[in-house]
Amino acid sequence: MKIYLALAIAGLALQGISTAQVQPTQSQSMQSPSSHSHQHEAQQRAEIEEVLKSYEQALDASDVEAVVQLYTDDAVLLPPNAPSAVGIDAVQDAYTGIFQAVAISITFEIAEVKLLSPEWAFLRSTSNGTLTIRANGAQIPSSNHELFVLHKTRGHWKIARYSFSSVLPAN
Repeated sequence: MKIYLALAIAGLALQGISTAQVQPTQSQSMQSPSSHSHQHEAQQRAEIEEVLKSYEQALDASDVEAVVQLYTDDAVLLPPNAPSAVGIDAVQDAYTGIFQAVAISITFEIAEVKLLSPEWAFLRSTSNGTLTIRANGAQIPSSNHELFVLHKTRGHWKIARYSFSSVLPAN
């Protein structure tokens, strides 16, 4: 984690240097620098929000392949009361097991998106819905808070780290 924090800090420093060195194009020169920066940040946030929406849809469809496509190759899934899934193969195995055990119907609500650098961001969210136990059809409520660390690779935001925990009282 210290490495990612150091990378994020270095990325912010480099972004500041490179931004100062960039010469605006004619169309950009008509906009204020802060206006362009806000537009870029808004675009990045929208792309990150789309990742979460795609993740929600893939979970609700129990679609392992669609979930896995949203993760980086070195992803880490940190579920509560279970071992971490490290690497894309382990993440795929984890979701295969999850979807064999339960059907998920949840909705995410974004609490915060923070861009750390041009390539790193985090997203904090809450989710609410139901889990249906496939073995017996029982439905149980699901209410969590989540933290996603996203990495922009090959021009696309992907989930690099994901941790969640229930906010429901323990039974």
